[in-house]
Amino acid sequence: MIREFIKKFVQDICQHNGYTEEQCEQIQYTTTVFFFELVKLISIIILFSLCGYWKESIIIIGIMCVTKPFIGGYHEDTQMKCFIATMLITTGVILLSLNCKLNFISNIILILISLFSIYNTAPVLNDKMPITRLELIKRNRVLGISISSVLGISSIFLYKYSNLYELITWTILFQSILMFNKREKK
Repeated sequence: MIREFIKKFVQDICQHNGYTEEQCEQIQYTTTVFFFELVKLISIIILFSLCGYWKESIIIIGIMCVTKPFIGGYHEDTQMKCFIATMLITTGVILLSLNCKLNFISNIILILISLFSIYNTAPVLNDKMPITRLELIKRNRVLGISISSVLGISSIFLYKYSNLYELITWTILFQSILMFNKREKK
């Protein structure tokens, strides 16, 4: 029902503006993905807000939103599975940050391991949305490594000033671990 509404909405826009069929398909795909991602993220933030973790959920979701498009990695094949996986990741990061206090050296080590993994693996391409242009792959790699590095450095600098450093460190670590989810198809 929602997909049908989005399809009709996009078709109206495309007809009104004289877009080609290919442009219309791209707009429809992007609009659909954006809508479902927005609903998923808002739902997760609301659920964690009800549990008293709104700030933590926003930070975790924010980090995932700014890194995942550029480093790639784990993807589910349905919106519901994606929602559940994101809920589990967010829960895991919050629980680890509450229960596993990192000292300064441990924080640096986890950040360096994460950045090493991202550097050696990014971007992991999704079979359902393959990027074929080499310049886009290189651009995503540079952006993914740069954004992750800035977040990692921020975590290190926040160590003495805020417990937010643990949320950043655990989220980056989860993102780097989830880059290694590929199974060989037989």
